[in-house]
Amino acid sequence: MIKVAIIGCGKIAQVRHIPEYLANPDCQIVGLYDVNQSTADGLARKYQIRSYENIDQLLNDAIDAVSVCTSNSTHAEMSVKALRAGKHGLCEKPMAVTSEQCDEMCLAAKESGKLLMIGQNQRFTPSHQRAKE
Repeated sequence: MIKVAIIGCGKIAQVRHIPEYLANPDCQIVGLYDVNQSTADGLARKYQIRSYENIDQLLNDAIDAVSVCTSNSTHAEMSVKALRAGKHGLCEKPMAVTSEQCDEMCLAAKESGKLLMIGQNQRFTPSHQRAKE
């Protein structure tokens, strides 16, 4: 069983990450964090999941992996923190807002020995392939 926490409780977390983790018998969502505490608390009540008051509290818990579903400008910060705390990471697209941040994320994954995956789930969609052509 993989214990997952979600960092950022906006739309993508609500319509994709939470339902898809809940549907996976090999995953258990153990926590939610959002800078808007009331958003995290509301989803926590709805799904009977713990909400965390801060990111450090979440990262210090017994969690195997996190989904980073925050605003684009915080993807790197949250992913690096999670990796350095020994958590695997799934980060929403885009990876980060600068190439330096991307490099920092890759280095944190390498140094921690943890996996970092970027949720580029649309790359093989026919319309996007056509646009690329």
